[in-house]
Amino acid sequence: MSTVLDRVLDAAQRKPDATALVDADGATTSYGELLRAVDGLASALLRQVEPGSRVAVLSTKQPGTVLAMLAVLRAGCAYVPIDPSAPAERQRFVVTDSACAVAIGSDDLGVPAATATPATPAATTTPAATVPTGTPAPATTLGRATAPGAALGPAIPAPDAASAVTAASIPATQAFAFPTPHPDDEAYVLYTSGSTGTPKGVVITHRNASAFVDWAADTFPLEPGDRVAVHAPLHFDLPVYDVYVGLGAGAELHPVPERHALFPQALQRFLAERAITHLYAVPSALTALLRRSTLRADGLPALKRVLYAGEEFRAAALAELMHALPQATFANLYGPIETNVITSHVLDGPPDPDSRVPVGHPIDGTLIGLLDQDGTASFDGAAEGELVVAGDCVTPGYLGRPDLTAGAVVELTTPAGPRRCYRTGDIARRDANGVLHLLGRRDGLVKTRGYRVELGDVEAAAGTHPDVAEVVVVAVPDPELTHRLHALVVPRPDAGALTGADVLAHCRARLPGYMVPGAVHVVPDLPRTSTGKVARAELPALVTTIGKER
Repeated sequence: MSTVLDRVLDAAQRKPDATALVDADGATTSYGELLRAVDGLASALLRQVEPGSRVAVLSTKQPGTVLAMLAVLRAGCAYVPIDPSAPAERQRFVVTDSACAVAIGSDDLGVPAATATPATPAATTTPAATVPTGTPAPATTLGRATAPGAALGPAIPAPDAASAVTAASIPATQAFAFPTPHPDDEAYVLYTSGSTGTPKGVVITHRNASAFVDWAADTFPLEPGDRVAVHAPLHFDLPVYDVYVGLGAGAELHPVPERHALFPQALQRFLAERAITHLYAVPSALTALLRRSTLRADGLPALKRVLYAGEEFRAAALAELMHALPQATFANLYGPIETNVITSHVLDGPPDPDSRVPVGHPIDGTLIGLLDQDGTASFDGAAEGELVVAGDCVTPGYLGRPDLTAGAVVELTTPAGPRRCYRTGDIARRDANGVLHLLGRRDGLVKTRGYRVELGDVEAAAGTHPDVAEVVVVAVPDPELTHRLHALVVPRPDAGALTGADVLAHCRARLPGYMVPGAVHVVPDLPRTSTGKVARAELPALVTTIGKER
């Protein structure tokens, strides 16, 4: 089985002079230079660790992080991306929990920084000077330096911090026979927050990664000349498409610097100046781009495709974005981090603002069932229940957490026989045409006034108000009603003086009385996770704080 790395290596062999990576300031690295750097770093890693080891990579969004990820795979190891914005205590927990052997990108992660002597250079290359262990250096071995304070004892000679890698700055390696991984070997481990607040490591094997990348490369192909914006953080699962489909196709990767990603107008300018052709992002970021930049006036004429995933895209905002980018195709991708994408829905036009966009059909190679309360899964025909999935995409489990794995990955009877199925926790409906519609989370269905209410339905109705940019609904326990619903709304920048009463009146015209929020709070913004999604775990405390202030 070929791996996701094989795609990149093949592209580098085909077009060594083509541009692979473009850094924040526009400096470029070719595929040939990237391949040389990957081999150099991989050979250096193998002087310190055994194949199969885990390597921590501080995942700053720059070309050097992409190099580090590729080099770890080249060495037959698994990378563990570390969120650079996370508190130091959480970073160290992830590194310790995953038993990383070395770290690339920081000497403050609780394990040795990767250090080694340079690989034997080819006769045509000039080795760069070695950097002593522990010496502050560029936070990665490729591209520009990151924020002050980031340090690395580099595994190979670091290029000048002020310039991109050149063929002469990284020694070539000819002598190493790099290991060939087994399909079920770990490729990377992504940490996600657990329900108890303790992060849990989701193991992704080469088989898992290829299941998604092979499908995505066929369904949403890229080609040389395409320019892909890497918008989502590299410790998230969205950039798996950007990195492995993008580089595997010979396209250019443009990591979006945080100073652009966090500010919609700066992002719009970055996408326009770089003539980005493909963008994959979470709906929150795309909504902010629509509402808080000059996108509607200036457009993005080079943009050909927009993919989104990670959370529901409210139909009203999505329709506006599609009108603003009429030349681009749009697709809704769905899947938890434990499986990456498992369904897709290509939109054939702007959706009805009062609708909810379906997640579509299962992707190739997956079996999707709907699990009823009796534990029986339906794999075809109209049905409703918890969405479960089987296929090569399903994670082997949570690192060192057999208890969590046993609760999430279960054996069920499928049309293909008994199969390991991942329980997503999402409630879905399959219509007579086989199209899947998400109804909400298993824990997003609440009782209020004796009725079962899906919070997403309330959010969808409130979100159609023309002056509302974003909305979330929080269910607060109440001794009389079981739960009282609170809506938090963010007004559009061009809106007038939006009030809670305005939104309540809007909801009353569209929802049964028991679904209308008991209170609407207008707020300037919503708390975010490091991946840009709404930090829903923080919302109950926010509602409590607002209540006390009033």
